Amino acid sequence: MASAQLHHAALDAIGQEIVDGVRPVGSVLTLADLEQRFVVSRTVAREIMRILESLGMVRSRRRVGITIRPRSNWNVLDPLVIGWRLRGDEHDRVLLDVTELRAALQPMAAELAARNATAEQRGRLVELADAIVRHSRLPDDTGLAEAEMDFHALLLRATANELFAGFSEVVRLVHRLDGPPSPEPGLVWAQRYRRIAAAIAAGDGNTARIASRAQVAQGLAGMTARVGERPSITEAPSAEHWSV
Repeated sequence: MASAQLHHAALDAIGQEIVDGVRPVGSVLTLADLEQRFVVSRTVAREIMRILESLGMVRSRRRVGITIRPRSNWNVLDPLVIGWRLRGDEHDRVLLDVTELRAALQPMAAELAARNATAEQRGRLVELADAIVRHSRLPDDTGLAEAEMDFHALLLRATANELFAGFSEVVRLVHRLDGPPSPEPGLVWAQRYRRIAAAIAAGDGNTARIASRAQVAQGLAGMTARVGERPSITEAPSAEHWSV
């Protein structure tokens, strides 16, 4: 347990430093540095580097070391990378990026769910929509955020499309770190969930898509107003050529 905690803490610290630019593109890490700083074994240090390499954030080369790669190489859809970026200076930009992606995906997801969801999933979506409406009537009800998170994650899984289902983990992460994208949580917003769930339960893909599009348009408008002008991404040029 202690070893796992050290592994997670070291990975989290290094990943955050790369995202925040504390470790700039082209700088070099060594396994010895990780071992000394975090008091971990060589095996743990290698595993941390393996994970960062799988995320495209570092590259290990003989006689060069472990080099920080440009963000253009990162797996920006991985929940680890999104989590680090949400906790850093890029929070607003990442939040807007994810909201825009959801706005594009969710109406199609609703249509696919109306076509492909199991009977159990359809019933559960209706239950969650009712719970969202119920929680929305209560002031400062912490159950609202959890019900919305569960609804969106289940909607994506109910598509029977593995790529949509995979995105549900990103949705859960953003909900946990920042809450749902409701512009003004309330009964009107909550009732949209009932319309989407009812259409999916009835197998009406067209209505599900239209109702979902109205919902995500409202959420995107609220997020755009909250974030304001889109923050720009600045990335220092790499001094290293990434040829093999």
